[in-house]
Amino acid sequence: MLNRYLMISTVAALLLVGCGDSDSTDPVSTSGTEITVERGPVHGALVIDANGEEATFVSAGKYRFATEAVHPITVDGGFIDVNRNGAIDVGETRLQYSLQAQQGSVVTMASTLASNSEIRTMLMTEYGLSADQIDNQTPTTDRAIAALSDEMYAYCLNNNLTPLNLSGTQVDNIRGQIQGRIDNYKGSTQSIADLEAVVMNRPGIMALGASDLSLVDQQILQSQLQDGTLLNTIPISELTDLQKEDLIFMLEEEKLARDLYEHLYTTWGVRVFTNIVRSEQRHMDTIQLLVDKYSLEAPSTETRGVFENSDLQALYDQLITKGTLSLVDALEVGVAIEETDIADLEKILAAGVPEDLKIVYTNLLNSSYKHLNAFNNMLAIYQ
Repeated sequence: MLNRYLMISTVAALLLVGCGDSDSTDPVSTSGTEITVERGPVHGALVIDANGEEATFVSAGKYRFATEAVHPITVDGGFIDVNRNGAIDVGETRLQYSLQAQQGSVVTMASTLASNSEIRTMLMTEYGLSADQIDNQTPTTDRAIAALSDEMYAYCLNNNLTPLNLSGTQVDNIRGQIQGRIDNYKGSTQSIADLEAVVMNRPGIMALGASDLSLVDQQILQSQLQDGTLLNTIPISELTDLQKEDLIFMLEEEKLARDLYEHLYTTWGVRVFTNIVRSEQRHMDTIQLLVDKYSLEAPSTETRGVFENSDLQALYDQLITKGTLSLVDALEVGVAIEETDIADLEKILAAGVPEDLKIVYTNLLNSSYKHLNAFNNMLAIYQ
């Protein structure tokens, strides 16, 4: 454990060197558990519902919740399959913005814009989009949705804006461009993939190179993993003292992430923090099941910013200081936390653990990679 504490303190020390949301609605249950995420089909994203449940990536932009999903559903990170061949290839790109849906079976740029009730009304009255198009159609299935998605994606890139924070006035400012692209797409004989490729090859798009693909494949594979096993069906093992210490440590380390992200959301109001808070709380709840299963004593996790482990307490205090300096610093704190989580979890798993611990730690590791991807995407926008 000492090596881990030293590593965390080193990360914190390095970090300290030089260092308008959309309208909200009450959660609404969806009738199904499968959600389609498209900007082009988005692979390997972090897809979370209002209860903090995380969906599993299936394929071609499809995600499945293990239980009934509750809106709003939010999406961060992931990769866009621009040519729609079912894989992420060289020249394709990361999803650079958070997406959201307040209702329906899809999460798209249209559903994200419609999270603002004023813009939703505008889309229906000014552009003739129906509720079904906004809530249930994707760029693949509807050319008007594809055109809107492409025009707004380009507009946000050109003006350093985020779709979730756009105002009705900003959308109205480019009414002519939006309508022109809709008319062009409806009249074109080209495929949607070919039409979108023009937009996705413009400056400002973070195209993937050959060296990126191994990491992409790893993250997509991790987003497909799902334990599907109830922890209480696996027999109790004889844990070593180190395994017990690791379990308690990881509970507090997940608490550190939850507490920091809650604070950073309060400070900066950027939705990616509150989205990931829900995931971290779910991780803590799962680790607590193991703590209870093995009759271990764990420190209280109720009070934000208070830790029994002195090294984690010091790290929290240092990262709180950095995270309040600027939004970029706050996002860098997120990157550092997830990188530290990944290193710790990989070390624990490499040493070998019983099956129930392996299931939980692997799930945490998968999520940390997706969280890291989401923070890195946000950093690329704001740096």
